[in-house]
Amino acid sequence: MERFPRLFILAAIGYLLIGVTFGLAVGMGHMDPSSGRFIHAHLNLAGFMAMFIYGVAYHILPRFNATPLKYPGLVGVHFYLVNTGLLGMVASAFAGGVWSADAAHTGFMVFGTVEAVGIFVFAYNIIPVLLLLTPHATSQPTGKASPPQPVAKAVSPVITADMKVTDILDKWPHLADMLVASGLKTLAIPAARASFAKSTTLEQACRVHRIDTDGLVAKLDAAIKGEKTSASATTAVAAQVKKPAALKGSPIKRGETPTADTLIGSLLEEYPEVKPVFEKHYGEGCFSCPGQASETIAQTAAMHSMKTEMILGDINNAIKAAAETAGRN
Repeated sequence: MERFPRLFILAAIGYLLIGVTFGLAVGMGHMDPSSGRFIHAHLNLAGFMAMFIYGVAYHILPRFNATPLKYPGLVGVHFYLVNTGLLGMVASAFAGGVWSADAAHTGFMVFGTVEAVGIFVFAYNIIPVLLLLTPHATSQPTGKASPPQPVAKAVSPVITADMKVTDILDKWPHLADMLVASGLKTLAIPAARASFAKSTTLEQACRVHRIDTDGLVAKLDAAIKGEKTSASATTAVAAQVKKPAALKGSPIKRGETPTADTLIGSLLEEYPEVKPVFEKHYGEGCFSCPGQASETIAQTAAMHSMKTEMILGDINNAIKAAAETAGRN
């Protein structure tokens, strides 16, 4: 989990504990009920519930919709705005600024505005994640009609790009091996089939794994229809499923420099010093994932909605630091 989603969730737990404390103080008669209840409610709503939702939304929605945040830098801005606003509102309310007309009330209004700005920043950053990816984006016209695809004409559209992956597997379970072999390596993991496949369309999965959607749809349709294609037609279908070199991956030996195509499993065997990098960005669960044997650095970065260059830079920095330490010793 990235830094700020984790901080949002930690802050949420902290506000929950503080909110409960204020609630107990009001209930026991140790605090003015009017301001105490206001503080208690805002710590639990704007603090615990909202912060928890922010953290989970930033972590989950870009992955489930296969659309990274357009402005990742705004996540930190959002974090500091809403926390500053909430803490300022609580302090002003504690000083009686909710209903008074003095300086405490002015402070309350200022911090309330800061909180509202932070909420608008969240909406501005997260809404595009939900709207940018439109079903069948690969088949929309772009001004000039593209040349007809012979394979698309030869196969009836039984499967469409906007179908959920889990619906495809439920109807045609025998296609699971074909999907994995075509590049959807995540489906080889049972946990991914139970989560990722249920919330992801075939087109979204293809975007994550960098596979041509139309080509894979044609290939799946041909398999379902059981058509006996000629050798040339079979070659045309296979050619449409674009498998970049990164999808195949390459092992690495000690002394070589990791690249985007390097397999995670091989990298961890040869350079165990990079393990903290994956713990930092992906969490400890990364090392129990069977996908590391066949996934590359670029693939895992795409799955976690992160830039390959950033992960690769941290990996190479860790290797360099370990080499320098070994040289001094």
